[in-house]
Amino acid sequence: MDLGPYSDLPNKLNFNSEKKENFSREGLFNSFGKLPEFPEKLSIKREPNFIYDDLEITPLTWWSGYGPETKAFLVRPQNTKAPLPGIIYLHSHDDVKRYGIEKVFDYGVELPDEISWVRRDHYENQTPVNELAKRGFAVLVFDCFLWGSRRFPAEVIPARLKEVLGGEDYENLSVMHESMVLSKYLSLFGSTLAGLLNFDDRIALAVAKSLSEISDQIAVVGLSGGGSRAIYLHATNPEISAVVSVGAMATYESMLEKHVAPHSWMFFPHDLADKADWPQLAMISKTPLFVQFCAQDQLYTFAGMQNADEMLKAHFATNKIEYKSNFYKVKHSFTTQMQEEAFEWLTDKLLRN
Repeated sequence: MDLGPYSDLPNKLNFNSEKKENFSREGLFNSFGKLPEFPEKLSIKREPNFIYDDLEITPLTWWSGYGPETKAFLVRPQNTKAPLPGIIYLHSHDDVKRYGIEKVFDYGVELPDEISWVRRDHYENQTPVNELAKRGFAVLVFDCFLWGSRRFPAEVIPARLKEVLGGEDYENLSVMHESMVLSKYLSLFGSTLAGLLNFDDRIALAVAKSLSEISDQIAVVGLSGGGSRAIYLHATNPEISAVVSVGAMATYESMLEKHVAPHSWMFFPHDLADKADWPQLAMISKTPLFVQFCAQDQLYTFAGMQNADEMLKAHFATNKIEYKSNFYKVKHSFTTQMQEEAFEWLTDKLLRN
């Protein structure tokens, strides 16, 4: 954020660039704030399997304990009998909330023209869920809190937002609703958007563990908002086998001047930046991690990404944990080249070991 005449404010507020050396999982949960109780029963419902794109697809729903049910799909190669290593695919934010799953998974539902740009610009028209399943993984993809089946319907968005926007475009309104209404509302309870998203993602992980089609090896992949959620899952669930985070890594300090506005509240749980830098969240667990950087990313500075990468390399090398990173000369996206390298790394970690 360009503060203009208030550019001295960060110094006056004493922004803490020296973070705690060993920020803990407990510390992260404290920053997440108050969360719902984790459901004792997941109440998973299955619909009949169907075949599409040479893949066996099982529609699933479950209830997270509040709000509407979660729509999901389990996607596997055809005629698979034994359990397969699992992938939890976390869809991106994209300022598009009407759809979640459909942005990253093709199961025969055509996206409207005004949404199809997400697949084109962020994924080069390749749906990563399909590609992962074709490589021999059992992929679980689902709508998280605020997206798709878990979105807020247009009729409950406050009229005040429509007045401010001067229109009723759902996607623009939903972005405003997230920042101007929901995050305020959650603050009344001492909760955070980051915490609720991680809550939904941890439930999806519990679902994946319960499915007979998935082995005890489970990895996580995501771009952008999905990459941010992947870092949170990496931090909160040390039993995960591998994590790929794409377009979601930089230092907090590098974002102060101009790169706060482009990001969701999911990136800024209350007081986290005063306790830990963003890369430190990826240091909590010993899970193998592959971070892909978009060198021309509009959402971060190149220096901020480089500094984060150096911090992670030093930490993982010192602690003898596997860390891989790469910079790609692209804007904010998960290109087919990036997907190929990420999926090959996951194949080595989960299928060839």
